[in-house]
Amino acid sequence: MRLLNCFIPFFAQLRAFAQQPSGDAATAAARLDASIAAVRLAAADAGYGETDVDDALFAAVAWADEVLLTLPWDGAAQWQRQLLQRRYFNVSNAGVAFFARLDQLAAQRLDVREVYCLCLGLGFGGRYAYDCNQKALTDIKRSNFALLLQGDDGLPGEAGQLLFPDGYSTLREQAAPSARGIWRAWLRPRGRGGRLSFTVGAVLVPVAVLLVLFGVYHLVIALSVGALLPQITV
Repeated sequence: MRLLNCFIPFFAQLRAFAQQPSGDAATAAARLDASIAAVRLAAADAGYGETDVDDALFAAVAWADEVLLTLPWDGAAQWQRQLLQRRYFNVSNAGVAFFARLDQLAAQRLDVREVYCLCLGLGFGGRYAYDCNQKALTDIKRSNFALLLQGDDGLPGEAGQLLFPDGYSTLREQAAPSARGIWRAWLRPRGRGGRLSFTVGAVLVPVAVLLVLFGVYHLVIALSVGALLPQITV
């Protein structure tokens, strides 16, 4: 099980709440606390260490606080007293710290990076949320999604690998051949133009693979969250 899978119920719970916000801040906080406890238990059962879980949890609570502070609901004004980032990590600047932590994250810690990427994909803006020019945030998203695909040789790794391999084997079978086929087609030498094909491929293939994975990523997240929403309330 990927670390990200352990967090999906937490994300689904808050997205369900965002669709139909109700209740006060204290009630919402208590239910999210229970969800976080479940995340920790699931991650421990899956064999993840406390450091990885805490680093991924920081991203998740930063996203959750941003959602709850900007959501039009009766408890928004009181959420400042219930901030998850303050209660779990003793900080109140998660909008800045999120990107500092992400920047310092070792390249090989892909399980943690996946949680950060999900938060970014779900709209987390943090310090960049109110920038008129979103180029910096867009560049951060692109570079981190690219790192999820990068192999040890610096070229795209297994492009067909999904974030939820156990539950979506059909999607993997459909997406992986397509992505791998693009890679092979561009990098295959073609007579005297073989060198040019490799050069162009080295530039365009990572972009093509990234676009494929973006589509698959969002589809899988939508399916996962959609399946859990009827079962979860806040």
